[in-house]
Amino acid sequence: MSFSSAAGAARLGLATFAVALATAAFVHPAAAQQGANPAPAAAAAAAAADDAKLAKGRDLFNNYGCSGCHSLADAGATGHVGPSFDGDANLSHDFVVDRVTNGSGPMPSFGGQMSPDEIDAIASYVMHAAKK
Repeated sequence: MSFSSAAGAARLGLATFAVALATAAFVHPAAAQQGANPAPAAAAAAAAADDAKLAKGRDLFNNYGCSGCHSLADAGATGHVGPSFDGDANLSHDFVVDRVTNGSGPMPSFGGQMSPDEIDAIASYVMHAAKK
């Protein structure tokens, strides 16, 4: 087989592949859309993970007694010893992680009682709920 006939055969094979792909996309448009744009599925998975993290943070906030000192409407917390988190523009995720981990003043340290993932979940929850 000469080079030109081999190149022609390769083009024919590529053309056949393109026709098959176009046919599959026409017959199964949902499959073509999923393959072409996986972003919605990834976004949905990320949103579900975020929701789970916030729910875990809310449970930890309530189970570790944070509501005894802090007020946070979303958690039904009405404490008056520590700061209110609702609408506190000075809060940052890193600040909450540091305070929960190390404590300060009347705030006890929970670094030895909670895992870094649990502390991160509480910080994420407080930041989310404080914006409401």
